[in-house]
Amino acid sequence: MGLNIKNEDVHAAVRELATRLGVSQTSAVERAVREKLAAMTDDADLAARARRRRDAITAAQEAYRGVDLWAVADELYDPATGLPK
Repeated sequence: MGLNIKNEDVHAAVRELATRLGVSQTSAVERAVREKLAAMTDDADLAARARRRRDAITAAQEAYRGVDLWAVADELYDPATGLPK
């Protein structure tokens, strides 16, 4: 159940992170890994939200021919997050 990291640069980075955080090296690695996994989940959630929004707008555009729903969506939603402005 142990890791055996043979890269001195990685060891140095973990030691520095542990020192800055005031925790053990194991805790520093755990925290860094969990934060990265959470960030990746957040990115996937944002991408899924954007995909659902695009699909909904495309479907609505079919129902509202002649109205530019993309322009309306751009006014209502933040394009970076897909959340309402």
